[in-house]
Amino acid sequence: MHGTVTIRILGQEYKVKAGGNEEHIQSLSRYVNQKVFDVQQQGRAISTMELVAIVMLDLADEVSKAKSELKEYRESVSGKIDQLIHTIDSRSK
Repeated sequence: MHGTVTIRILGQEYKVKAGGNEEHIQSLSRYVNQKVFDVQQQGRAISTMELVAIVMLDLADEVSKAKSELKEYRESVSGKIDQLIHTIDSRSK
């Protein structure tokens, strides 16, 4: 079921239709606001559009790094599983 959740980003209130846990959506909103605050504290943006662009790039970078780490982890686990299967197979013969 899709409910409406009110969030606040950059001091602006938005009503968002979203499925899932309202607290999770609020948590995401707080995370975005924290990123905005961090960028503002660094003095990296002048206009609101520059601020939004920098925050989006920072978030995209986090996602990209997380995907890369997940891929490496999956490959590592897969390799270890293959080694275990090989060890079990060689001992059972």
